[in-house]
Amino acid sequence: MNTIFLFETQRYRKHWFSYAIAIALMGIGVFCGNNFNMSVGDGIYLNSPYTIGFITGMLSLAVIFIAIIYAFQQLFKDQDSKFDIVLFSFPLSRNKYLNGHFASYFLYTFLSFVFIVLGFIIGQHLRSGSEIQNDFNAWYYIYPLLIFGFLNCFLVCSFLFFISFTTRKKLLVVVGGLLLYVFYMIVLVFSNSPFMAGSLPQSAETQYLSAIADPFGLSSYFLEAKSLDIQQKNTEVVPFSGILLLNRGLYFAISLALLLLTHSLFSFSGVAAKKFKKGIITLSESTTAGFVEYKIANLNFGNKAGIVSALSFARIDLIYLFKSITIPAISILLLFFTGMEMYAEIEKGIRLPQKFASSGLMAVTISENFHLLGLLIMTYFINDLYWRSQISGFTLIEKSTFFYKNKLTGHFLSSCILLFFFTGILIAEGLIFQWAYHYFHIDWYAYWGAVLFNTFPLMLFSGLILLINDNIRNRFLALGLSILAVFLFTGPLSKKLISFPVLRIFSDYAGVYSDFNGYGAYAFSFAERLIFGLALVFLFWKLNEFVKAKKWNLKGSILMIILLIAGIFSANLFMKGYTPKDKEKALADAAGYELKFRKYESLPQPVITDIKTDIQLYPATNSYKIQGHYSLVNHTDKAIDRVLINFSPDLKIESAIFTTATERKNIDSDITEIILKKPLEPNESAGLDFRLSYHWYTVNGHQSFNAIIENGSFMRISRYYPVIGYQKDRETEDEHIRKKYKLGELDKLKKPEAPEVFKNDFINLDMTVSTDKNQTAIGTGDLIKRWTKDNRNYFRYTVKSIPFRFAVSSAEYDQKSLIYKGIKMNIMYLRKHAENVDHLIRNAKLTLDYCIRNFGQYPFKSITFAEISSFTKGFAATAYPSAVFMPEDMVFHANIHADKKQDVINELAGHELSHLWWGNSLINPDEREGAVMLTETLAMYTEMMLYKKMHGEAKMKERLKIHQQIYDNEKGLSENQPLYKVTAENAHISYSKGAVVMVKLSELIGENKVNMALKNFLENNRYPKKPRSIDLLNEFYKISPDKRKEIDKLFKEI
Repeated sequence: MNTIFLFETQRYRKHWFSYAIAIALMGIGVFCGNNFNMSVGDGIYLNSPYTIGFITGMLSLAVIFIAIIYAFQQLFKDQDSKFDIVLFSFPLSRNKYLNGHFASYFLYTFLSFVFIVLGFIIGQHLRSGSEIQNDFNAWYYIYPLLIFGFLNCFLVCSFLFFISFTTRKKLLVVVGGLLLYVFYMIVLVFSNSPFMAGSLPQSAETQYLSAIADPFGLSSYFLEAKSLDIQQKNTEVVPFSGILLLNRGLYFAISLALLLLTHSLFSFSGVAAKKFKKGIITLSESTTAGFVEYKIANLNFGNKAGIVSALSFARIDLIYLFKSITIPAISILLLFFTGMEMYAEIEKGIRLPQKFASSGLMAVTISENFHLLGLLIMTYFINDLYWRSQISGFTLIEKSTFFYKNKLTGHFLSSCILLFFFTGILIAEGLIFQWAYHYFHIDWYAYWGAVLFNTFPLMLFSGLILLINDNIRNRFLALGLSILAVFLFTGPLSKKLISFPVLRIFSDYAGVYSDFNGYGAYAFSFAERLIFGLALVFLFWKLNEFVKAKKWNLKGSILMIILLIAGIFSANLFMKGYTPKDKEKALADAAGYELKFRKYESLPQPVITDIKTDIQLYPATNSYKIQGHYSLVNHTDKAIDRVLINFSPDLKIESAIFTTATERKNIDSDITEIILKKPLEPNESAGLDFRLSYHWYTVNGHQSFNAIIENGSFMRISRYYPVIGYQKDRETEDEHIRKKYKLGELDKLKKPEAPEVFKNDFINLDMTVSTDKNQTAIGTGDLIKRWTKDNRNYFRYTVKSIPFRFAVSSAEYDQKSLIYKGIKMNIMYLRKHAENVDHLIRNAKLTLDYCIRNFGQYPFKSITFAEISSFTKGFAATAYPSAVFMPEDMVFHANIHADKKQDVINELAGHELSHLWWGNSLINPDEREGAVMLTETLAMYTEMMLYKKMHGEAKMKERLKIHQQIYDNEKGLSENQPLYKVTAENAHISYSKGAVVMVKLSELIGENKVNMALKNFLENNRYPKKPRSIDLLNEFYKISPDKRKEIDKLFKEI
């Protein structure tokens, strides 16, 4: 047995600290197993072999940070103790020395990961719920531990071992570890990961290359598992074959090659020679003995000298860092990683068009990618800087000096300068990308966000890390605790551990930058929390200074008090309006709602027939007010003696009154059950008058679909209006909660074959929207009047016979209008986003021509395309009666003329405008299987036909291949349904497969016959009938009875 290996293992085995580390790692694993909810599809359990596999793979990224700590402790131990100088004089072979060190290094790294996995197993078995299956199979955990844990540990250890024994520089080991992490993150962008699928699909060749190149094997795991269905993913491990076997074998071979290369390059004599050469000191000739005149130094221990000493310490740090290869290496790493992410953000894959390289896009990309890397870099750098003098033996001399107390301040100053340097080079890289992509409009405020959201929090975190190093006697323990602090106090994990948001002072900004709105109210709010964070960290520093010196500094105390007052004031401003989220209470409320009011599902209720509403928008204060009146009618054949009225809990009820011919009932709660003294007879009317208000605060974050912001607001505002009767969307789907409250199983959706339904539930809408004087408000329906009063702009929109669905937007718009075939067309856009307006108009005309010719008359008098801020996420465009709303980064500010020429405007204009036939006014399917096929699938068909008209059949087929790829990527992540039974959550079926099927149908029976069947479907299934997917199939059968079998194969087979 190798003596060095035995020595190292016995040393760890006898040390109590090793057992403490094992317990801590198991604790981390328990937390992960009990809290991670990383399911990638409906019906795939959290403890399925598929999910366990990829979570284990993702956890194996932690091996990088564990291995770096062990490398510092084990692989540099001889160097730190200067024992490496005399190693050549021992009867020790090179192979024995290296093999012993690597074996112990790898063993402890792998065992550390094993403890995490053991904790993960325990954590998973401590949880319950519908997402956990009852069976336990040890192989589900052992298999990924081997293919990910063992092999990834071997790779990381081999790579860091190679760097350690060839460069002998600790910080280069850090760079090497971060390089592996960066390389993995870049590969992930171009991989087949379920987290990336659908939004930015890559070509099949790119996915294959990414799967081979992924050093941690996750991309190959996802690609190999693509063909498995849900049942297989829940019961079988992903086969160790194909691309997964190739990837794992390749990196195992690379690991062995790195070990062999280390053996060939390492030399005992080389190490000693370098040390000896470094240690040679040239002595000058002895000076002539004689009288030497001594001078008495004037000592100065004042504030100025203290500042000079701190600057001197900082200067020494910076000389040490910038004279080494470490800073160039880490700079190249940062630039490479962020540059690849910038490229990926601009070049949006094979589906979406290129984005313009705006300052906002570059700055947000920096913020998304620099923060975590910056935390890790500073953690390792500060540990190295702080302990450098102790390792060299110089610390005893330092401590004998008066100004040694300023060393910590010097380290902090050098850390701050380093952070500004890193931020500066990343901003410079962003500017270079803008120049390379010929986008020369520089927005310095956007780049200021990169400093505000990254540099300043990293500076505060550097202050904390210095305190950790200053109070822990063991540098490796200090490093371990510092890395733990990175993951506990920053990022997503901090939200679980630190419930009070003002205390998350090291967190980054996870929002967007909008050309409409900049960073919005978030920039000022973030600065408020930073001021509180500065006060908190400064307080910790003064307490640390007091503990060390046993003396309180009066001047420092005054500054501390001022900062604390400013911090408390800022914290109060930051926390204004804070509403804590209580998931358990929300689930209990949902269960209570169902238990108490489910009876209303079978009770007759009045329906809303007319809405007259006044919406007052106040963008400058992120608020709005609503005043509304509902006309309600009993359309049933039974008397109604009780009415259930539901208000949105997000809005404040200022007043609400329910009236009948004989009664008035005041309402003051979100859910109100009104018992009528005199029942509402059939065809009798009632009314509901209400005033509501809404104001969001940055501490809670804005709602994407209720974003009232300074410029570029968009609200799906009908979602926040009161509704009548039992609301099934308030029910909880959690099976564990349903069992706990004895709610029974959720009602299953009606089958397409269930009897057809007729329901009078359309509304007539009369909305008046007011906004700030410099803005234009876009509503739902046709604009019939606009005016200005009391420094506010007013707009009145009306529309008849539409589903209960309306929205508004408000912004400082430029406008382009025209009349086309009697329809007024308005394009509302931000002035600096005029590039695609004319192309949008051309495509809107093409869509109107196609749809009017094939499906019938346009149902409104006007159509408005309104650009909205990127603060609204979740769709590429959304259609309402007479209005289509489009986020700024999808249509108006997309570079559709770039090399790949993806015409997203043609796609979205065709898709969304066709919704005015398919689902916004002419038909309105009820909730049943296949309903989404009648809206989204038919809109996708129209989109494909219009793409063919504009670009030709060959180009359309290329787009169709992309949709086929999206479907293939996602079909194994949820229940696979036939198209005619598709449900809303399976967008890859209703959109992508739907497009493929409809194009195949047009090839089977002809485009003209398909369009004739669709027109007949519209005429035969208009409101108040609720059409079914089989109604559409019946129209296809009628038009092509001899193709019924083939049609069924397209729509009814999986």
